[in-house]
Amino acid sequence: MSRCLSGFTATLFLLGLFLAGCATPLPPTYENTLSGPALDGPVLALAGEGELVAAVTGKGLFLKKGDGPWVNQEVPGLGTFSGVTCLAVVKGAVYLGSDGDGLHILSNGVWEVKTSRYGGLPDDGVLSIAADDHKDDQQSRAVWVGTRKGFASYRDGEWKVYKPDADWLIDMTGRSGRGTGQVYLGGSYRLGRQGEDSDLFKPPVTAIGIGAGRLVLGNADSRIAIISGDGMAIVSLREAEAVTRLVVEEGTIWAGTERGLLWGGLRDVAMGKPWPTHHPYLGWTGTLFGSRDSRPFEYRWKRMGYNNALVTSLQGSGEDIWAADRSDEPVRLGQPKRGYDETDKEGVNPVSAVRRFVNVHEYIARRETSRYETYGPSAGVRGDPAAVYVAPGADRVWIGTSKGLWELEQY
Repeated sequence: MSRCLSGFTATLFLLGLFLAGCATPLPPTYENTLSGPALDGPVLALAGEGELVAAVTGKGLFLKKGDGPWVNQEVPGLGTFSGVTCLAVVKGAVYLGSDGDGLHILSNGVWEVKTSRYGGLPDDGVLSIAADDHKDDQQSRAVWVGTRKGFASYRDGEWKVYKPDADWLIDMTGRSGRGTGQVYLGGSYRLGRQGEDSDLFKPPVTAIGIGAGRLVLGNADSRIAIISGDGMAIVSLREAEAVTRLVVEEGTIWAGTERGLLWGGLRDVAMGKPWPTHHPYLGWTGTLFGSRDSRPFEYRWKRMGYNNALVTSLQGSGEDIWAADRSDEPVRLGQPKRGYDETDKEGVNPVSAVRRFVNVHEYIARRETSRYETYGPSAGVRGDPAAVYVAPGADRVWIGTSKGLWELEQY
């Protein structure tokens, strides 16, 4: 694989690679097909399903189907688009979350509004949305909505509200307390007491991920809740940082945070170690509920790369991971990052970038430096990254930034 360069002749090249380590970035697979942005920015939220793509800018909600034009869709009852935080498209229905105006749902041309006052949500501050991709029937497919005071689920045509002072995380497992049977506890786990989940994982629910038979929640206190039919585990990472995005795969949890991208690999399932391999795993403690067997929740946590910028978007696409990072700090290559610790000799300033980590699981399994593609000005994408949506089949990618929405196609 790629090797680190050394010597004076490589100085300029190394400056370009400093924030990515020794990996040589791959040439981009996608190109901007338009002379400018498809929509003027800033882009506040972006989502899609099949040929339907939805984007929110300061000027409104825009929908596009296939090769058709972008259509401005009116959103009745929404005070301002500046408060929009998230989008999801589920079986053709558009779910628009707003921090203050609740959840707006467009289905078959009809709008429905969910708020705390009229039922369906614990409060009106919607921060995250995710849908169960493993259900084909519209009525049985679950949609999860994270808010400032709790979260809600929509399943079989009904909404259910979860709050820490009432039904909370353990309620979703169909179990209660510590469970029964023989105890298998890893060194970092302990058994939780009934009702303790409300104290250990508190809203706001800032990120939701669904996949591999489990629901994963993140909050602003560096805590991750992993919920499945086997029980539930609450993991507390020792480096306090808000969890902003989650992607759940077989044996792996990717967690975007306010200070970079984390990888969680399930022990004995996700083999290898992410780059940089000489960095240790992150410290954490876990509490187990509804089960006495911690093995299904034994994740090892590690930071992916050196970039410690805010992760604004995260999506899995086949064997790839797309990550959008945004930093408000000026980039000075080789200078210490904010909060620089003497134990972190490779500290650097955070960088704004959109990266596609190609075949990332293979490189992690081999303990090799991950290859990636970068999508910025050289690829015709301008502005600080806000959101990424990769279409099924990965033949088209939309990148939302502070300066607009950019539509990219494969070469």
